[in-house]
Amino acid sequence: MITLILPWFGPDSAGGAEAQARSLARTLRAIGYPVRVWASTGRDSFQPGESGQPHGTRPHYSPGPGEVDGVPVWRFRPSPVGPGGVPRFFAAHPDLLPPLEGFAQHELALLGSLLSSDELYEAIWAARDDQAVHFVFLPYPFPTTFWGTQVVPARSYLLACLHDEPYARYATYRQMFGRACGMLANSHPEAELARTLYGLPTERICVTGEGIDLTSQGDGARFRLRHGLGDRPLLLYAGRRDQSKNIPLLLAYVREYWARRGGSLCLALMGAADLNSAVGYTPGLADLILDLGFQSDQEKQDAYAAADVFIQPSLYESFSIVLMEAWLQGTPALVNADCAVTSDHARRCGGGLAFGSFGEFAAALDLLLARPDVRQELGARGRAYVRETCDWEIVARRTADFVLSDQ
Repeated sequence: MITLILPWFGPDSAGGAEAQARSLARTLRAIGYPVRVWASTGRDSFQPGESGQPHGTRPHYSPGPGEVDGVPVWRFRPSPVGPGGVPRFFAAHPDLLPPLEGFAQHELALLGSLLSSDELYEAIWAARDDQAVHFVFLPYPFPTTFWGTQVVPARSYLLACLHDEPYARYATYRQMFGRACGMLANSHPEAELARTLYGLPTERICVTGEGIDLTSQGDGARFRLRHGLGDRPLLLYAGRRDQSKNIPLLLAYVREYWARRGGSLCLALMGAADLNSAVGYTPGLADLILDLGFQSDQEKQDAYAAADVFIQPSLYESFSIVLMEAWLQGTPALVNADCAVTSDHARRCGGGLAFGSFGEFAAALDLLLARPDVRQELGARGRAYVRETCDWEIVARRTADFVLSDQ
């Protein structure tokens, strides 16, 4: 039995890890592996918390058993942490605690500020003697992952979604990665980061990759007609529209490029969050920017197909689903050279170019916008790469083979 454990899970739950868990669970079930999900009653990290509690703790789903896409789901109620940010569950099981004196206070404070559930830890503990149960926790920074892996570490695996960020260097997470049985990585650079930060041996890491819906087909002409774009050059970004995804840099670079080159360039920004609150956005950019906000799946695919260039400026990725979705529609990419994951994808498939400065950004756009044949060739390479590497059935089998290998 593979038990996926994450803070939030449901048809209404937004977020990359949540979407990944839904697809992985659904595929594991479809190909015959026993799988279930344990999560909280909250919706997602975007939902406010109850009074005095972290985001995502307000009940959205009923506690207890349920089902999503045919996969059994059990939802646990969130609970406040005890003294020092430690869940109250461990007061009754102090032998399970890691050496807290080795952790800085701000590291424990971070865990104490996020969603936790004593009911969840109790359920993991109750299954401790069942050797057929294996736990897969995601993503890495949350208390449900950190504290959950302490309970039955010998059967705990991390589907980490690890980024090269300050949190990843905390002693708490070093201890967690060292204690868990193994790690599932979405990409080769993510696996290399874990080896570098935590000294994990290669045999304890499996690069499973991540899947996407390979049947999606976008209609670029329909999108352009709907938004009155004609043959206007279209750049596209998809994802969270905030500083964590490097949106200020993207806006600054596109604004400068437009100021120097002129023309009827359009930058479409697709995703959650209010664009007006994005750092670097000003009303003066209104003629340049198409604010798409959150789009349905089909509208999203149409946007990918319509774009001349897909831009992914983010520095912190473990996979980048949106990059794969854009490539599937045959759209070439421009990625940040300082992001190990997206630049590695671009090098492996030849489906895009990388920029490390404004000069490189401008030169890449000059080439791609002037040469439709180059765009077509890079887009075709990207599409072939996605079809080869992003099949959910292959990803799910790799996951199950690694997690269940000791049975």
